[in-house]
Amino acid sequence: MLRAPSLEDWLYSARSFAAAALALWIAFSLDLPRPYWAMGTVYIVAQPFAGALRAKATWRLVGTLCGGFFSILVFPQLVNAPPLAAAVLAIWIGLCLAASLYDPTPRGYAFMLSGYTAALICFPIVDSPQTVFDTAIWRMIEIGLGILCAWLMHGVLFPRQGAPRVLAASRAWLADLARFGADSLTRPHDPERFSAERRRIARDGAALAALFHQARYEVAGRRAPLLWAGRLHEHARALPTLLTAIGERGRVLASLDPAAAKALDPLRQDIAGWLSASLEQAPGANRLLGAQRLETRLAEAARNPHPAADPWAALLRDGLVERLRELVTHWRECLLLTERLLAEKPSDAAPAAAGHLPGHVDPLLVALSGLAAAGAVAIGAALWIGSGWSHGASMAMMGGVALCIFGQLDDPAPALRQFLIGSIAAVLLAGLYQFAILPQIDGLPLLLLALGLLYVPVGALMPQPALMAPALAVAVTLPTVISLQESYVATDFAAYADGGLATVGGLGLALLLARLARSFGVAWRVKRLAAADRLDLARLAEGRVPADLRRILGVMLDRFEALAARLGAVDARAVPVAELSDLRAALNMLRLREQMAALPPGPRGALDALLQAVAAEARGRLPPAELLDQMDRTLASCAAAAAGSRPARQAALSISGLRLALFPDAPSPTLEGLPA
Repeated sequence: MLRAPSLEDWLYSARSFAAAALALWIAFSLDLPRPYWAMGTVYIVAQPFAGALRAKATWRLVGTLCGGFFSILVFPQLVNAPPLAAAVLAIWIGLCLAASLYDPTPRGYAFMLSGYTAALICFPIVDSPQTVFDTAIWRMIEIGLGILCAWLMHGVLFPRQGAPRVLAASRAWLADLARFGADSLTRPHDPERFSAERRRIARDGAALAALFHQARYEVAGRRAPLLWAGRLHEHARALPTLLTAIGERGRVLASLDPAAAKALDPLRQDIAGWLSASLEQAPGANRLLGAQRLETRLAEAARNPHPAADPWAALLRDGLVERLRELVTHWRECLLLTERLLAEKPSDAAPAAAGHLPGHVDPLLVALSGLAAAGAVAIGAALWIGSGWSHGASMAMMGGVALCIFGQLDDPAPALRQFLIGSIAAVLLAGLYQFAILPQIDGLPLLLLALGLLYVPVGALMPQPALMAPALAVAVTLPTVISLQESYVATDFAAYADGGLATVGGLGLALLLARLARSFGVAWRVKRLAAADRLDLARLAEGRVPADLRRILGVMLDRFEALAARLGAVDARAVPVAELSDLRAALNMLRLREQMAALPPGPRGALDALLQAVAAEARGRLPPAELLDQMDRTLASCAAAAAGSRPARQAALSISGLRLALFPDAPSPTLEGLPA
């Protein structure tokens, strides 16, 4: 929603303009050839929080250096073949954008900058390729100057630390998660309401993870404790999956054996009360004492089960107790991680030792993004070379740059449209400055006053996501179209209009290609996410991926958070999808693989056949009904061996979880040999 800029927005804008003015003054003093690059860089890099600024500035500088070195090494070899040079630049930009999408952390920004920095260096000097070395060096200096000035204002003189924001958001998210857990344990299981709450918590968790990645670049005072935020997020975001399994088991058990379900109600109520109260208790042993008591009661409930109506209900009841025990253990670990995160004195432990978890990447989306950016450069270059348009190189350059900037979005078209509108406004405003304002002023103070009247209000709009794209377009495009220099240089209207048309044309080309190659809608994206989960489930059943619980959890939960970010209430009804079912199935298959070696020969053979059937059904080669039949036969085989084999009993529990995940509404199986 649009809102009036707050006081903090105006202060942020004032700091940004002060940094831009400083960069412009230093660039003028050093007689840099393109001082407007330094000014524009300030607005590209500027962020409200110091950690986000440092992250973006660091990797922008790295990407600029890489793009500059690429230009120096490659462009001089292709000066006599403009079509080949354009093709190489298009491929380089496409590959760099694709590489950036494989790393969702701030590091990915460096890959993207490596690509479009080469475009910004090479396309403006196509008529003078011998200057590529000087141009690249000046580009690095001017970018570095803009970064330095932005960091000075936002990170040194007037820093706004992001660590308190991360800590406050972590507390709020954990409290929300505790309320959600308590609610799911004590109220009747309503799948629609439960799914909506689960998606909301996943969206908030994903936003918190983004804040954490930025806050890691804060100054050392809070950096060490903040390292625990990543581990805490990784641990806590798995809780909705566990709560879903508990809710499904409780729902089915209540319909089959109300007495057995009711016997567990006091325990569930006490766990819910502990979840709600634990965050408010002071850190220390007393806060964890409740967890120990609950674990003791859960162990007792497992040893002395309430008589169930039939073997299937008994399996559901035992599985429910086991999932409740996992919930208590999991939340206790979250409390310990929270203490380390909020500790006044940093812990000596090293939370980063577990290594980086790979996230979900859609190869098709990455390929389409790279192809769209490369296509914009190639088509723009073809129009430029074929027509002999004097400013046509700017069209190719801006098309590739725009698709790089917004390439991480599922559908870049809406943001590109806003950026295009802002750029059109910037071109018109540049004409006003070029022909009406700049000729009337003399001296840097008057220049800054004239620019400040526009830049301060525009900068105050940037913190609003809905206005960020057009506001950034105005701030970056205007000085470029003017070619702002230390001394006013008169230009004719035809050259101004030609340059502005090329800029707008490049952005229009980017928007067209984004609509053709990337605008597929929510349903298509959700279908891709679900298909990726099914493929991972098949590979896991076939034993073709490492049985690494953290990796599987990380990738599938990334997909769930991506799905949650895209599904609103209307979309969730229009695009039916079984949220988290494949993840729950994957976790139960991991348990089955761990138990397989200890099973008797009969159940082991049946379990092997079941895993093959799961893989075949996930790949669309086996009807679901046949998988359900195979699952029930395997469950019956393990049930028959359960009386004399604890691994068989555990395998039966895992198969029951697999059945509930994939076939939650299927009729109860017929089991013999498993005591009720």
